[in-house]
Amino acid sequence: SGTATALSEITPTPTAKTIIVTSAEDSGPGTLRTAIVNAEAGDTIIFDPAVFPPENPSVILLRSGLPAVRRGYLTIDGSDSGVILDGSQAGGEWTPGIELASSHNVVQGLQALHFTGPGILIDPEADFNTIGGDRHIGSGPLGQGNLFGDSSDGVAIMGSDNVVVGNLI
Repeated sequence: SGTATALSEITPTPTAKTIIVTSAEDSGPGTLRTAIVNAEAGDTIIFDPAVFPPENPSVILLRSGLPAVRRGYLTIDGSDSGVILDGSQAGGEWTPGIELASSHNVVQGLQALHFTGPGILIDPEADFNTIGGDRHIGSGPLGQGNLFGDSSDGVAIMGSDNVVVGNLI
């Protein structure tokens, strides 16, 4: 008879990393778009306060929708910086600011404006996500809270057991 091997012994645990957005451009190295594409489960995406100063937020003018967050357990955290996602040039009939297509994600400290769709879209299969947080935590304009405006909807929730807290919609 053989011995059982625990799955944790044969599958290494991924090391979560912090990805720093260093460019307010729509695409290319150091951008939010590239960070979302490269992020793995457990990673945190933050924004360089030198590029995205809390007292004078920088605008990311999107030319198309951002890729959906498909890996789960991802945090997009603008709570210590000033980040405005501007969807006025993103086009599409219903383009969201951030689309969550996975579970256990956190999106905080962002402003999402001028999208044809919602500021945040939580897909049907996306559960247990947190949108926002305590507006007194962080040096950004809204702390962990988000601001959604001039879009079709603030937050569109199709999944279950999601938390939306501390946001201005």
